[in-house]
Amino acid sequence: MDILFFVVIVFSLCWGSFLNVVAFRTITDRPFFETRSSCIFCNKIIAWYDNIPVLSWILLNRRCRYCRKKISILYPFIEILTAILITALFYKIFAHGFYLNSIFSFFVHFIFFSALIIAVRTDLQDLVIPQAFSIWLVPLGLISAHLGFLKISFNQSLFGAIIGYGILWLVAFLFKFFTKKEGLGTGDMEIMALIGSFIGPLGVWITILIGSLTGLFIGGSYLLIAKKDQSEKIPFGPFLVLGAVVYFFFKYYFIYYSIPF
Repeated sequence: MDILFFVVIVFSLCWGSFLNVVAFRTITDRPFFETRSSCIFCNKIIAWYDNIPVLSWILLNRRCRYCRKKISILYPFIEILTAILITALFYKIFAHGFYLNSIFSFFVHFIFFSALIIAVRTDLQDLVIPQAFSIWLVPLGLISAHLGFLKISFNQSLFGAIIGYGILWLVAFLFKFFTKKEGLGTGDMEIMALIGSFIGPLGVWITILIGSLTGLFIGGSYLLIAKKDQSEKIPFGPFLVLGAVVYFFFKYYFIYYSIPF
């Protein structure tokens, strides 16, 4: 079991490195397979020994070997986040053994979590959540629910997607109506549609609740500490992802204590 744990961790770190590439190349419109990884500043090809997840970032002192420009902390952050989430997902899905249904369940959840991680990266970097990793994957949630790969029914998946998008759309509409300013972006609504399709209506409520509370606390603290203006834009997607992940792993606690809902 120790060897399996090690293998899953190493694979997850490498997958996180790949998700970094996907996220960065998606929002910068760079080709995925035509070139190897290169420094975004000097365009030098990154050698394999400088591309080891987390470790290379530390050994290079957070800088490119050639131009010495700083490498964003988002790279090791996403790699570590991926390792934590995918490893936890692996042991949650296969807790009772390796069965055919659990294998399919892991596969679709693996795609779901990967999309959420990419959304975190792109939203933190550019305040953008690509549709390819949000609204376009809603059909996967619906189909997976219909085939029994999720712990919710098809109707719950469908209503979760609709409610997830609809609640944030309504909030954004009312905010703009009363303040004449843009509040939430379309990307936040679309990532909630994806989240709703995988964890259902109750998951949507809990996700928005946790996301709103943590976003208010952390975002507010950041504005105060950094002495930023209140008009400063803060990515909401990562907080929604946090809420979805917390609900996913602690779902039964929320269900038990949410009977009045």
